[in-house]
Amino acid sequence: MGWYQDFKEFSDGTSAHGVKWIFHPSVHGSHKVVKVIFLVAWLSAIGYSMFVIYNAILNFAGKPTGTKFQVIAKSNKEIEKPVSIDFPTISVCSHNVISKSYFESNDHLEDLWTILDKWDPEVAKQIDFSDGSNFAKYRDVTFEEILKQAGPPDWTFMQCEHFIELCDTKLNQSLGEFYEREASLSGNCFRINPKGKLRGKGGDYGKMQLIFFADLNDYSSLTRREPEYGYTVVFHDHESYSSTIPSGFWMSPGFIYKVDLSLTQEFREPPPAGNCDPLKVNNTYGRYEENSCVAQCRDDALMEKCGCIHVMPPLPHNIPDKTYRGCTLEEWAQCGLGAYKEWVIKYSDVNKMQTQCKCPPTCKETQYKAQLSSSQMSKFYAESKANRLPPGYNSTQHVLENLLIIDVLFTSMQVSEIREIVTYGWGNFLGDVGGVLGLFLGASMFTVMEFLEFIILAICKSCCDFGKRPGDHHQLEEI
Repeated sequence: MGWYQDFKEFSDGTSAHGVKWIFHPSVHGSHKVVKVIFLVAWLSAIGYSMFVIYNAILNFAGKPTGTKFQVIAKSNKEIEKPVSIDFPTISVCSHNVISKSYFESNDHLEDLWTILDKWDPEVAKQIDFSDGSNFAKYRDVTFEEILKQAGPPDWTFMQCEHFIELCDTKLNQSLGEFYEREASLSGNCFRINPKGKLRGKGGDYGKMQLIFFADLNDYSSLTRREPEYGYTVVFHDHESYSSTIPSGFWMSPGFIYKVDLSLTQEFREPPPAGNCDPLKVNNTYGRYEENSCVAQCRDDALMEKCGCIHVMPPLPHNIPDKTYRGCTLEEWAQCGLGAYKEWVIKYSDVNKMQTQCKCPPTCKETQYKAQLSSSQMSKFYAESKANRLPPGYNSTQHVLENLLIIDVLFTSMQVSEIREIVTYGWGNFLGDVGGVLGLFLGASMFTVMEFLEFIILAICKSCCDFGKRPGDHHQLEEI
């Protein structure tokens, strides 16, 4: 009866509601039925409270990544309206990766490229690079060397105008500030505004106009067999590269494209709430992103198996403890092609829970979201440009078949922020636990402390005679 008596005494002083009516008379009397009702009600409240607390613990500890995205709209009262906004880096990649004239000036290269373009490792291994063979002179030539030499020449990028000034004038006529070339799996691309130094206003007052010439007469037979022709255009942050961005816009000559941009920044939570890695900032493909991580993972797999990669990454010095080397055509045919195809099959296997690449999302990401509209080029405009065409082109039809115009502008100068926030943190957990205890038991933090004190003292009293007065034993004997 010791525990019963101790609990009865505890019920007299506890701040929890309803406990004392189990042992003492209530306003309704001391009938046993009333006490049983209070006991059942109290035990039911205890059971339901424990159920809610158990689920709260599971929700907090078992699902720490339960998050949601919120768009934070800042009013002009909170922040000053920006006077200008950063233009993106614009990567423009021609679908004519290797030109007809380059094939014609290099004997048997088109035959070699046709075999490699089949993506059949077993067929590629049969290519003869030995001395005296048709392909012997390409044995030590790398993929990257061919892409840089065989892609569209610089003159096909005819004009870059930023509002009313030419881009090269605005950037002090420095080629490296205005644009550069990027050799990638997509070819030798144009990388416009590579340092991100161009800024502009919203609307037509900050418009950038780009003009390209497709040079269809120089399209190779490999390019002509594809259903699309023209360019792939990507808008991205200047610290990233188009070779890591799987999405892009196909744009065909003979059209004028209007691109409405908006700048969005995403912020994600690091562990334990989120799953981004704050330590991953840069890699060999510039700013760390999931896609750049996958590209570096691919390169590492090829280096491990073949000792070379398809095309060198743009910033290999970002990882000083790793060394990369571009494959020669012979190395690619003998090992690289098979290793690359094997890696692609493993990575794209949707039945695997995890891939060989561990690429958590980045904690901060800058995105330029684009909306496109297009219009067919006016015949009258084409007539005015016909006299400015390069040799071999001299008609309005040539303009309509080759000229591509891209107008890039911002619809708004405001920057949107998307932040990942924790949906179930300490505040939610304590709120759920405190709410159920307060509603069903009338308990608070101090009630919990009282109950813990009662348990500890009861155990000590039972095991170690702790808390008994010296005369208690003799009084029991006299009774």
